[in-house]
Amino acid sequence: MSGCVVIRGRNRKTALLNSVVADLRNRDSYLEIAAPAANLWDMINQAIQAILSRLNDYIGTAEPEVVLGNISLIDAFQDTSAQSLTDRVIASVVNIEQEGSLRNIPFRRPSLNQDGLPRVQEREPEIHLNVYLLFGSNKNNYGTALLRISQVIAFFQRKFVFTPADTPELGALDLNKVVFDLYSTNFTELNQLWGIMGGKYIPSVVYKMRVCIIQDADEVPSAMVEEINLGAANLNNG
Repeated sequence: MSGCVVIRGRNRKTALLNSVVADLRNRDSYLEIAAPAANLWDMINQAIQAILSRLNDYIGTAEPEVVLGNISLIDAFQDTSAQSLTDRVIASVVNIEQEGSLRNIPFRRPSLNQDGLPRVQEREPEIHLNVYLLFGSNKNNYGTALLRISQVIAFFQRKFVFTPADTPELGALDLNKVVFDLYSTNFTELNQLWGIMGGKYIPSVVYKMRVCIIQDADEVPSAMVEEINLGAANLNNG
């Protein structure tokens, strides 16, 4: 999976989710990715793992209850396998999209140099991402499965904004803020999501993790506009 998936309308969601999950299902390991996208996936992986670590601390079991994995592969491994997802809550990335409200960032931006003088820099705008996480409770006991989902919801109700001040790992990733929003799915979307993953439904909830900032473009100095010359001919024609 390379690049970002951008959703511009509800009617395209099914097709996009289909392509994303189908791509994930073809992987032997959840985070095996193409080289050009490695940095992106590494950042997403580390950010999610940092939040899941705190979620596991909140749940308070002896062994981590919530793991990052491909939920469509819950029946692929035996219980003795190190990759087993049995009796766990699985956090699975089911979609990535660009935040549309933050797309109109100017290419040329004024700033000040070290001497306090104005300057203009040219740089491609950063990409703000929304990462959709499905938390599926694959517990052997159904009552425990419902309890774990309620604990996931309670955790993000208590704290849904994460910053480097409380989550130092985000600072190392140059992320100033990560926000978790509960993403409500209707019955049709829920049926389509689990259908394209090819698995039986288990108690689950979807969260939108925003905003991850991806910036890999170099900053290039640009000349400032110091004078606008309107010739007499142009003024007369106006």
